[in-house]
Amino acid sequence: METNLYAQLAERVTEQIRQGAVQTGERLPSVRKMAQREAVSISTVMAAYSFLEQQGWIEARPKSGYFVKQKQTDALQKPSVICAKPKPRPATVSQLMMDVRRTKVADHGNFSRSVPALDLPIIQQIKRTYTRLSRTKSYVGVGYDSVEGLPELRQQIARRAVDAGVFISPESVITASGCQNAMALCLRVLTQPGDIVAVESPCYYGLLQIIEAFGLKAIEIPAHPESGMSIEALQLALAKWPIKVILSVPTFSNPLGCDMPMARREELMALLDRYDIPMIEDDIYGDLYFGERRTRAVKSLDADGRVLLCSSLSKTLDPQLRIGWIMPGRYFEEVAYSKFVNLHTHSALPQMVAAELLAQGLYDRHLRLARETYRQRYQRLADLVTAYFPAETRMSQPQGGIVAWLQFPEQVNTTELYHRAKAEGILFAPGELFSISGQYKNCLRLGYSQRWTPEREEAIQRLGQWVKEALHA
Repeated sequence: METNLYAQLAERVTEQIRQGAVQTGERLPSVRKMAQREAVSISTVMAAYSFLEQQGWIEARPKSGYFVKQKQTDALQKPSVICAKPKPRPATVSQLMMDVRRTKVADHGNFSRSVPALDLPIIQQIKRTYTRLSRTKSYVGVGYDSVEGLPELRQQIARRAVDAGVFISPESVITASGCQNAMALCLRVLTQPGDIVAVESPCYYGLLQIIEAFGLKAIEIPAHPESGMSIEALQLALAKWPIKVILSVPTFSNPLGCDMPMARREELMALLDRYDIPMIEDDIYGDLYFGERRTRAVKSLDADGRVLLCSSLSKTLDPQLRIGWIMPGRYFEEVAYSKFVNLHTHSALPQMVAAELLAQGLYDRHLRLARETYRQRYQRLADLVTAYFPAETRMSQPQGGIVAWLQFPEQVNTTELYHRAKAEGILFAPGELFSISGQYKNCLRLGYSQRWTPEREEAIQRLGQWVKEALHA
């Protein structure tokens, strides 16, 4: 939630307008009455009304007060599902991906990153905890840490897994250097060069990087913007191809933000059992839900240890911590050995910091704030896209996470748009990064976790104008 009182009040009024509680043309309470009703100062109400007027939600009428100017409903359609015939292909990561990662632009113009917000209070708490533990704990000169990871951290990870419906002992957890490292360790155990891995499509380009690095082939399974990977298409692929492992992000996938319904997760688990095939479940966004509660992980349905759940604190706290973990089920010993060979052990101090944040309840308080903040910031992005992008624009409606997916008519080439925007100091992730088969060149991904400023909103407005020009060129 935004820290300024006026911003909180403005958001509450905006929600009332979106939900139809206040209709277009209806008069808002006077400044004095609103101040009394909300128990805030008159200056706070004036600032909130001024902000809403700037955003186009309300208008001031002389001697009459403030009225709802327009009702900005979410008229954006969801992206369509691309049903190209799936077949295994060698994964190739283009130079474009490296260009996106290396290019530096001002923070207000960077929408390419999927990183936590920089303005939440937990950041200062992490710094303070680091400083205190570095002075009081012995973590240097004590030899190597255990391969499996710090026991205190593993205990906290096992405790929190209950929220996802997963009941395991701390001894069943292995720490890793981030979620991507965790999945790489699992893939080393489960595959050999040339093997086929099933991934949802569009697929996070970081996963495609790993697949390429290991000399694997990927088969893209189409994903629905609401329900995730198509179980029907996956079943057809399993019947036709010798797939060795399924790699999926069922909870708030990157880039669609979709949350696979529980019934579909049960169907997915049934397929894993029927074909006796393992699955690597990327649960990195699982704690960032916008609804009442998080969806149970696929791992919660796993009775035979086929699901290797991977996650980290990189999207909820800070990527610099490099704290990830694996719940590898029946593959525990193999994954532990893979970590020993490739990573050996993990730095102790970041694990201590993470364990303390989780144990003391600081993480839970932070998550409550982060979920509401990201929900509001996504809604603001949707308002901006509605206002400034072509009417033909389709946009995902994430139920959690920190990224959104936009789709345009075929004549809009987002790779060309990327180079134009980069030259103007604006960065996003073009759609072709999320496929190995040349799909999604009319799509792009935007991150919305950072605080909205006039400069960031202007960047979205300019991007929308460039899309319009590309559409009508």
